[in-house]
Amino acid sequence: MKVKNQIAVKTANSGIRVVMLPDILYLKSEGRYTIINLKDNTSLVACKNLGIYEKLFKDINFIRVHNSYIVNFQHLNQIIRDSGGQYCVLFNEKIIPISNRKFSGIKEHLHY
Repeated sequence: MKVKNQIAVKTANSGIRVVMLPDILYLKSEGRYTIINLKDNTSLVACKNLGIYEKLFKDINFIRVHNSYIVNFQHLNQIIRDSGGQYCVLFNEKIIPISNRKFSGIKEHLHY
């Protein structure tokens, strides 16, 4: 099976936009919509919920790290833990929470 390197995103305001997968940093749930955050510090409001993207990205390097977030692990810099929990730190210094339920799966994905 050939892995896609781009997706078409139906946005809430500008029709359909083609996005390269390596340009996606992370996705955040916003009710029935998904905010797709890109490397160039822009974001898109997609008309699909986060669960749709979780299924779409299940066989590539995007991991659901929290009920509200999917992270492109290509942009992962480190994982930190403190008394407040655990977090993904991306190369752009953005910090994304990791839920306790998802943490063991993330470690397994990273072969830790």
